[in-house]
Amino acid sequence: NYWEDLDLSSSGFSVEEFLREEQESEEDRLEQELKRLESLLEERRDIHSETVEELESKLDWYVERVEDLYHGFGGVQEERKERLKSKIEEFYSEIRSEKRQQWRDRTELEMEVREVEQALEEVRDEDELRKLLE
Repeated sequence: NYWEDLDLSSSGFSVEEFLREEQESEEDRLEQELKRLESLLEERRDIHSETVEELESKLDWYVERVEDLYHGFGGVQEERKERLKSKIEEFYSEIRSEKRQQWRDRTELEMEVREVEQALEEVRDEDELRKLLE
């Protein structure tokens, strides 16, 4: 009686259909994850570009101030030149830091994309194998 109770085919349950639906669900989930990661990559690129543009704009402003001061004379000017040069160095440092961070973010996201693509390929391969066995 126990084995008869476990016979799900009499109740209309199909193991093959269940597995196919689970596989389709997994494929859909992976495709959504892939789209999410690609969207994050694009968003990070945009943020990075915007940040670097802003830093470079500020850097240009400070460089122009230093150039203006180099055409002037006096001890006060020297003090301002040094402050401006220091600020310029900070902006160069911030730009380098931003580029390093963007590289790390992009590398991590691209690695996740590859993992999802690999999992998606495995699901699709399983589907092809299942179709061949039918």
